[in-house]
Amino acid sequence: MKKLVYIFFTGLLCPFIAMSQVADGAIGYYNDAYLFGQSNYTFGSTARMQSLGGTQISLGADMSSASSNPAGLGMLNRSVFSFTPSLNTHNTVGSYMGGSLSTYRNNFNFSNLGVAFNTNKGDFTSEKFKGGTFAITLNRTNDFNNELTYTGRNSSNSIIDSFIEEAGVTDPNNLGGFALSAYENYLIDPLYDDDDNLTGYGSLVLGFPNQTETIRRSGGQYDLNFAWGGNYDDKVYFGASLGFVTLNYNTKRTYIEDQFIYDDEQGNPTVDDWISYTRITDELTVNGSGVNGALGLIIRPVNVVTIGVTYKTPTFYSLDEESGFRHDTRWNNVELNDGTILNDRNYESDLYVGQYNLRTPAKLSAGASFFLGKFGFVSGEVDLVDYSNSQLKSSDFSMVADNQSILNIYENTINYRGGAEFRLDNFRFRGGYAHFGDPFAGGDADRSRRNITGGVGFRNSDFFIDLAVVNTKAQELYAPYFISNNQPEVKFEKSTTTVSATVGFNF
Repeated sequence: MKKLVYIFFTGLLCPFIAMSQVADGAIGYYNDAYLFGQSNYTFGSTARMQSLGGTQISLGADMSSASSNPAGLGMLNRSVFSFTPSLNTHNTVGSYMGGSLSTYRNNFNFSNLGVAFNTNKGDFTSEKFKGGTFAITLNRTNDFNNELTYTGRNSSNSIIDSFIEEAGVTDPNNLGGFALSAYENYLIDPLYDDDDNLTGYGSLVLGFPNQTETIRRSGGQYDLNFAWGGNYDDKVYFGASLGFVTLNYNTKRTYIEDQFIYDDEQGNPTVDDWISYTRITDELTVNGSGVNGALGLIIRPVNVVTIGVTYKTPTFYSLDEESGFRHDTRWNNVELNDGTILNDRNYESDLYVGQYNLRTPAKLSAGASFFLGKFGFVSGEVDLVDYSNSQLKSSDFSMVADNQSILNIYENTINYRGGAEFRLDNFRFRGGYAHFGDPFAGGDADRSRRNITGGVGFRNSDFFIDLAVVNTKAQELYAPYFISNNQPEVKFEKSTTTVSATVGFNF
């Protein structure tokens, strides 16, 4: 049952994965390698870095450096306290069976909060080692909040057909998962030959349904980071960090089929008056914690250029989950041959509780910045991330097939970002772009994401404030259920606008 619940309700969280890529026996946890392994510097950065497209590997002198490249803390010459509240507006348009439906969701959070203690020896020291900065920051590294919905009439099949395929020729007493819930709801009925041998299952329902689903996701990942960065001769900056990560993910889904339409003997569309609707609701919650680290280096070969590189270790998670579902069907007081009256039927699964470990991929980042004197700078950088290096473990069940699926599904991907800042006295004007590559091997769909960013800022010797606007666009392909022929597919166009403000004080 776990496999069926997980694939139906948490599978295909972002991509539409070809089932041929999934190894036999996989439970569905291979999805977590991408869902919990992706990171976006925009989520956990100050507004300054957000408006620059997230470019921060070679820039430094910012609270965001603690989690992106700790070497950048060595560029600070004063202690700093800053906080960055953000407002996210998620808009989604779901296209299904020729129609479309839009929805939105807002959420407020803190992208970045931290304090940095500077111990530089001053500008007039003759020593090559100038000192360093120790920082404690809390960064939001991932955001799961979203709401997806779609509706449309499926003229090819129903979810009941997938239940029939799932049941196969399994004895009714041995059914599990959704096949069992469908059987308990009288949606599927065993068929026998003249020798009383089970040949499969049929359905009491006629026609093709209107299908509607709403998916609500919430939660995020936060990184409590302890970092230090040092300064050698204002030419070499180096640092390291240790991060303690918390993860919370929740998804609630409601899937409904109603208005089953078939053609009567005269060929006229007719609603099946035996059934009103069948509905499946579920909830999945994943909570956990993890640890990671980072090493970083920034060099200044000439005064107008800085080059940075950082290695972010895998995050090692320990995760706990709870999941379950309820299946309800409303029959219109149908009387069967044996005298059974069908009205309201329901089935509620047991609460599933599990524990497993996840190792996300490491990330190698490199970038360069070119300074244009007092007028500003331009900066660019790339990430190298191989999601196929993710790995799952559990003492409760085997993860062999899921780990093989990770190798089949994912591949190496490259992310790139660029940004520029123009300075006018104490004011700053910024813009940027970020592209996150598609980590899925094969297929015709483009699962990449892109950010367009902009912002302004004001700075003086003791105080600064920055504003940023980030627009993120991505696509998601989703399968309501799995069936061997005429697989239904939903296309979601997702757009998120993030508005952030950083207020900081130097001391």
